Amino acid sequence: MKSSAMIVMLFCLIIGSAATIRVVGSGATVPAASQADLARLIETLKSPNALERASAACKLGDMGESAAPAISHLIRLLSDETRVGAFDCGRGRNAVQNDEDTVGRVAAVALARIGPLAVDPLALVLKTQEVPARKNAAFALGLLKDDRTVALLIAAITDSAGHVRAQAAWGLGLKHDSRAVEPLINALKDAEWEVREQAAWASGLVGNRDSVGPLSAALKDSHARVRSQAAWALGLKGNKDAVEPLMVALKDSDAHVRSQAAWALGLKGDSRAVESLVEALKDTDGHTRSEAAWALGLKGDYRAVEALSAATKDDNNNVRKQATWALGMILMRDRRAANVNIKI
Repeated sequence: MKSSAMIVMLFCLIIGSAATIRVVGSGATVPAASQADLARLIETLKSPNALERASAACKLGDMGESAAPAISHLIRLLSDETRVGAFDCGRGRNAVQNDEDTVGRVAAVALARIGPLAVDPLALVLKTQEVPARKNAAFALGLLKDDRTVALLIAAITDSAGHVRAQAAWGLGLKHDSRAVEPLINALKDAEWEVREQAAWASGLVGNRDSVGPLSAALKDSHARVRSQAAWALGLKGNKDAVEPLMVALKDSDAHVRSQAAWALGLKGDSRAVESLVEALKDTDGHTRSEAAWALGLKGDYRAVEALSAATKDDNNNVRKQATWALGMILMRDRRAANVNIKI
């Protein structure tokens, strides 16, 4: 912990004046009126009350680069695993992978919002601290918009702890950087399913055609959540090589995998999937039937008309709506669908 504070001191040297505090190298200036607030918030980070610690971290994040003097103090909080509920601090909940935050995670968000000055101290955490701190450091690096973070996360995806590897994979997904493709493909074979799941998600966002084969193989993973995430990722790939593996996934034992495969097939401009999607309209899972109807609407293939017409009488309201919409889409392409009598 002392070494991280030392690094922060080297580049966050503070030159004070009666009116302002300037953080060397950042261009950030803290108005004198904020100096007292900054000192108070830093002190509150030591509070025995977890909510107070999290709230102070959040407010420091609001200050952006001006809160650079607090970096070393926030770094110390990264290992704090005290739960504080769903703590939305300056970002949407889509930035978080679960419904409950910890003080350490809120501190990570604050560090990311302070900006690039936090990169080097976070890099040191990845090398020197315990698993919770490393995991939260990887989370912060994922949120940070700085080119240096990519190499750091690529290194972290081989960390000894599965939680850190999973967080690093997630962070790489936000980078949209081709350097991450191969490390993420390797992570699809990780021993921990959580890592494989995050690697599949990330590969959907940053992978190229090299990812299609490994993601197709992941459709046979032993864990349903990995298979589902792989199907989602393949849906984003404009590669027809994924069509047949996704057609097989329509018969997966897990309903969520089947519905995700139907959705993915809808995004493929390939008529090979029509018959499989028609068959999926009979699936025992309502969500899968709904996604299959939606996918068939995008196909616009007349071969689906009879099955979609029957689906307009499905006992699931969403299925009926999607089937009706799909028939309308087919009608736009093929006037033969005008002879179909639809009643909901």
